[in-house]
Amino acid sequence: MRDHTWRIVPTSRGMSVLYLIIGVVLAVNAAYQLRSDVAVLPVISGLAALALVVTAVAGLTRPGSHTRTH
Repeated sequence: MRDHTWRIVPTSRGMSVLYLIIGVVLAVNAAYQLRSDVAVLPVISGLAALALVVTAVAGLTRPGSHTRTH
């Protein structure tokens, strides 16, 4: 049986770009919601978007994180 490890940083450039796009959309949505009212969920959504953008940038800039599939 193979040992599967959890990977946070995306292994392909395509997934990194997808993470980046989703993170930016979530951040814009959270900022738009926070303009009208300060609530807990938009703040949590904004923090999750920030984490997603950081993960995407790490996947795009880290050499060796991109593996080729067979």
